[in-house]
Amino acid sequence: MVQEEELLEAAELHSSLRLTFLLRLTENTEVSWETVLWQRRLYIQVPSYLLPEGSKEGFVSLLEYAEEVLKCTHIIVCFKKDRNDRALLVRTFMFLGFATLPPGHQLIPSNTDTCNLYMLYSIE
Repeated sequence: MVQEEELLEAAELHSSLRLTFLLRLTENTEVSWETVLWQRRLYIQVPSYLLPEGSKEGFVSLLEYAEEVLKCTHIIVCFKKDRNDRALLVRTFMFLGFATLPPGHQLIPSNTDTCNLYMLYSIE
């Protein structure tokens, strides 16, 4: 567990920072979001398992934290294209204001990733 001040200091010192957000949804349910903070952009890997009830609200709190505390300009989520719940994830993220990024977009990591779908949320 890291204090907020330490996190912000580390974000300024390093070109990229791996962060894990552990969100407690209920007394017995938590969701872990693996992320990378790079150039004021937060890249979020959607967990590979089916997300439990309350995950959307928890994710919204993560978006708010990225905007208000981390001062991110963009949030990019990625998940495997072959997921059974892909259509539901796309609808949910679009409802939250995300848009699908086309292959080769400048905000997609430069490796030749054809297995993941990327969606962008721009913070104004």
